[in-house]
Amino acid sequence: MPGRRRHLRRRKSWNTATSPISIRVGSRSSSRQFYEVSASGARDASRFARLVADQVRSFPCDPLVIAINGYQPWLEDILNSCIEDYWSAISELDRQVQFAGTMQFPERASKRGQDVPWTFVLDHMNVPQVYYWSVDMDPPGWDGSGLPDIEHYRFRVGAWECGRAACRFDREVPVAILFTKPTPVAEYVVTELLFGYLHRDGDYDQPREDEEGICWLFSRLYWLLTDWQNIISEIVTRLNEAEANSHDRHLPVKTRTRLMHNEVDRLYELKEYLHFHNRAFRKLQKLKADVPQREQRDPLWTDMDDAVEDLEQYNTTLDGLKERFNNLIELEFNIQNAVRADNSWYLSIVATIFLPISYLASLFGITTLTWPAIWYLWAAIPIVAVSLTLALCFPWGIRRLQKRLYPIETLRLTLRPQSFTMLGNELPDNVDVPGSRRPSKVGQEYISELLGRLLTYGTGDMIDKLRCGVH
Repeated sequence: MPGRRRHLRRRKSWNTATSPISIRVGSRSSSRQFYEVSASGARDASRFARLVADQVRSFPCDPLVIAINGYQPWLEDILNSCIEDYWSAISELDRQVQFAGTMQFPERASKRGQDVPWTFVLDHMNVPQVYYWSVDMDPPGWDGSGLPDIEHYRFRVGAWECGRAACRFDREVPVAILFTKPTPVAEYVVTELLFGYLHRDGDYDQPREDEEGICWLFSRLYWLLTDWQNIISEIVTRLNEAEANSHDRHLPVKTRTRLMHNEVDRLYELKEYLHFHNRAFRKLQKLKADVPQREQRDPLWTDMDDAVEDLEQYNTTLDGLKERFNNLIELEFNIQNAVRADNSWYLSIVATIFLPISYLASLFGITTLTWPAIWYLWAAIPIVAVSLTLALCFPWGIRRLQKRLYPIETLRLTLRPQSFTMLGNELPDNVDVPGSRRPSKVGQEYISELLGRLLTYGTGDMIDKLRCGVH
């Protein structure tokens, strides 16, 4: 009965097949560094099994690397023909790569024993244009904010890594299965870059334990697909563009500040992925304790330490860029406030000119007064002249008075050689080192100045004593 249920389940999986899946198996005997099987259902399991068996037989020392682009429910039947007892967990990992929105730290898939697989789901990050330029495609249009969606920065990869005991044909062959989405960029990476990059690695065919295997696979995929330096260069370019727009006032201030707010939001999003990469590397670094002491000299661990240091530096750089964007936003508001202050000054001048005339008009509008209308003209002309003179001369007079009362002076500090460390010295000359016979130039200058004053005002005996003290 269990066999019949399994047979029915397989027949049902055949009916759900909608599109073929390309499965590539790495091989050094192929000019493209891999062999490919296009599977459209569980009936193709035998073809895939023969391909894997031939590869293991031809290169028994090489790790078995398999790349799968896409997901179908019958994929577990394909993998079950070659992989021992783990096919359901592998299929679930592939499904998460295709449809889930979260990432997963490297971790063991189960606790059943030592020979259990390690898995992770990671979003690699790079400039979207780099991904599309690599496949000779134009990048898609961005949204109204002027930025690509964060989805375009991501290149999702899921990995299933088992050091040994997984391959049905040879239990000593390490097995690694990679999952990507069926996109043009992913197809290009897998068919043109991935296998050649792994095969050229000098540590590709080195015997490794499970812990070392997952660290090696994680780090190599990271260096192949992630480039934070590219992203930082892109952000610096957009920062320079924002500074130019702010300086030349090319766009309305609301548009400029909104664009810069979008940049800051994007920086926060990118930092989340960077922090995940950093935490993932740090988690893998802890596996070094499980490696025998004689094998901890593997350059892999040094490479991972370097990656953590680089990620910390990138995080600091992103913080600096975020601060510069915030400073530019604050500058925009300060400039806007200064413009409003200037506009209010013009309004004050207008009020100074027309307010006395308005007051005069209100006086002549009193019905109990019977002044001739010509008097209004005679009074208005000198009042306008006086108001105009005050409006023009009063600010100038205030500035002149302020300059006289509070003169603007520039304080320039004189640099002194003894305050700096000269070439070949370890400390500045003005530093007194306890126990050192090096004379202090500060003390010498002070005594010399005192001697000069005594020569002018003091006595000869005091001068002789001071000279003896100096010598």
